[in-house]
Amino acid sequence: MILGYKLSFLLLLMLPFTNMFFTEGPYDRMNDQKEKLYKAYFADQFKKYNFTPSMTGSGSDGKQFDLLNIGFNTSKSLNIDEARRLLLLSVKDLLDRIDRDDYIHPFLIEVPFPAKRLDYEINVVGRNGIVKFPNGPTKDNKISYVRLGKGIIYYMIFTTPEAPILTIHKETYEEALDIVAKENQHQ
Repeated sequence: MILGYKLSFLLLLMLPFTNMFFTEGPYDRMNDQKEKLYKAYFADQFKKYNFTPSMTGSGSDGKQFDLLNIGFNTSKSLNIDEARRLLLLSVKDLLDRIDRDDYIHPFLIEVPFPAKRLDYEINVVGRNGIVKFPNGPTKDNKISYVRLGKGIIYYMIFTTPEAPILTIHKETYEEALDIVAKENQHQ
């Protein structure tokens, strides 16, 4: 009888280490696939643009993603034109990667996944990793931060840690694509 209790107790202790009662659900698989996609994307963006990740996340109903959040830091000083090109290239890389990944498609609310469903940012940081603070809008349009949210790109500066963020320019994602396409035609 005591041997039976010991054996039962031993089996009970071992249960958490088996998959007998615990299986991975669709939400876990959804998040695992998103994390795999992010990891490969981050490595690629570091190699191409020397970006370091600053934020990840997503919005979902537990079954599908309706929003993906990505953020990067760069030490490269950017003006509006440079930030626009860099953001568009990096976002295109992400959207292409998502479109090629058939495994993640069932977890997306929309396929192809559009830019309007990204919350994407690039922070310009100094060597110490802290966001740069210009002394206000400059004639060369240097920025501290560029963000794509709900299909709108915001170009912003931080003037001091306490002051509100100043948006010095904004445009739709489509307008930015048109601007770059026209610039490419003239080159």
